[in-house]
Amino acid sequence: MHVQLTDFFPCLAWLKSYDRRHLRGDLIAGLTVAVVAVPQSMAYALIAGLPVQYGLYASIVPAIIGSLWGSSAQLITGPTTAISLVVFSTLTKLATPGSVNYLELAFMLALMVGVVQVVMGLARLGSLLNFISHSVILGFTAGAAVLIAFKQVPHLLGLRLEKSSVFLDSLLQIVYHLHETQPITVILGLITIAVILVVKKLYPFWPGTLIAVLVAGASVALFGLNAKGVAVVGTLPRSLPPLHLPRFSGGVEIASLAPGALAIAILGLMEAVSIAKAIAGHTHQRLNVNQEFIGQGLANLGAALFSGYAASGSFTRSAVNFRSGGLTPMSGVLSAVTVAAVILLAAHLASKLPVAALAGVLMVVAYDMVAIEDIKRAIRATRGDGAVLVVTFLSTLFLHLEFAIYIGVLLSIGLHLAETAHPRMHSVVPDLKTGTMVGSAHGPICCQMDIVTIEGSVFFGSATYVLEDFQRRLKNHPDVANLLIRMHQANILDASGIHALEVLLDEVRIRGGGLYFAGIKPRVFRVFKNSGLLTEVGENHFLITTGSAIRQAMRESFCPAICAACKYIVFVECPELKRGSWEILGTGVRPPGCTVPKQAEET
Repeated sequence: MHVQLTDFFPCLAWLKSYDRRHLRGDLIAGLTVAVVAVPQSMAYALIAGLPVQYGLYASIVPAIIGSLWGSSAQLITGPTTAISLVVFSTLTKLATPGSVNYLELAFMLALMVGVVQVVMGLARLGSLLNFISHSVILGFTAGAAVLIAFKQVPHLLGLRLEKSSVFLDSLLQIVYHLHETQPITVILGLITIAVILVVKKLYPFWPGTLIAVLVAGASVALFGLNAKGVAVVGTLPRSLPPLHLPRFSGGVEIASLAPGALAIAILGLMEAVSIAKAIAGHTHQRLNVNQEFIGQGLANLGAALFSGYAASGSFTRSAVNFRSGGLTPMSGVLSAVTVAAVILLAAHLASKLPVAALAGVLMVVAYDMVAIEDIKRAIRATRGDGAVLVVTFLSTLFLHLEFAIYIGVLLSIGLHLAETAHPRMHSVVPDLKTGTMVGSAHGPICCQMDIVTIEGSVFFGSATYVLEDFQRRLKNHPDVANLLIRMHQANILDASGIHALEVLLDEVRIRGGGLYFAGIKPRVFRVFKNSGLLTEVGENHFLITTGSAIRQAMRESFCPAICAACKYIVFVECPELKRGSWEILGTGVRPPGCTVPKQAEET
């Protein structure tokens, strides 16, 4: 296999052809993304239970690495609401939020997430995401939005409560301490929300979040509100993300973090790939999902080594990047550089930034996270989609978040397997006027042969169901000795499926009939051949068209006495066969010798 340098450094592919004409669009997009990223990243760090500067750190190195090693030209990697919430849920069981141990665990968690994602990318497991229903994302996102909103209520009201990852605990604490509400803090939070909504409505391309945060900060500075009890972020360290090797404490710590790390890895990849695909639908860019896995994994490894925490593709910042004219991954790099410049030049301004303002930002974000129309569509689509969505939503509220993700994913995969394990099987007969196969609709079938269409694969998951369905049909029609199986829509056949068909072959031969097949695809036919069932059944029992298979069964296995006594006209050949004119099936064709089944004699 020929290995190229771009296999290790995919960014070289677009850097070689990078045109200076792209720079203007990428620069404008990068600056615009940074304007959104700074207040958002600080707010997301609060969700994760971390000091706000770690949210900014997570918007620098991960964004650069994700852009250079990812597959999407517009995807921006960094802290997100859902990931931050799962980080908090995972770590709060092991350490006190904001403590040194908590920080070390956050770095280690990001490292483990990165390793899992890189391994999945190298193993080319990108297609696995196709088995996770969109309803899982909708349900989890809606549940996360509710949790985020409730967790910001204390900050919005000025309440100092013990942090909890349990929804009911948070709700009860708010109710018990509601009388401690600080009116000034509430006003600042409501002003922040109002400014964001007004700017979004009247001037949608303006940085409403940044404007709202600046207004709130200016109010604190102008009226000295921090001296009147309003909680502020405080001065941030004016430094780039410091290099820090995650501290390894032992196997027990790894085992405690593993469930959360796997959940974050899966959720992060779901977020990143779904966002990248949504944007690629507009740009017509060709995505490499496995490369995106690797890019996201390396971004999280970078977060772990440079004082960040677990990150993923951000829908908001990626959408801003796309709308602002970002043409290449360079826009993501420039946005990260801009965030770094803000830390170095304007970190001191955070000393007047009220925590209530960041809570207001997150309230708006939480509201935007709930895709109401998509939820309605999913619930209306199928019962399975609705069940996955509701169960994931409730699990997100009342269980630990990592388990909520597992439940949603497993339920989604389980419903998919249940669907594939029950292929649709129905009897068909030829339309006497057109010759096309139509459903028998509980009408008459041939006295000697049932024609069954299988819509789905015959594999280990469905083989038992398929065999039981055929056995039920034979039991309901004890005088039918032949089966014609139409497999035009069967793409997979494995050893379990072969075994089921062998059992079926034995049952029809006991009745004195045969097993016939029509419309088998080449890859399925190879399984018949390699397994030896082709020879056992007889090569002349495998026909391309249903019509030719019917006539082959008539020539070989139809009993003249049964045809004469049958009261149904199913095939165009039936009238002639009833009269004993077997030459209609070919010159010199003679009726086969047969024994009339007992049931047919009684009829």
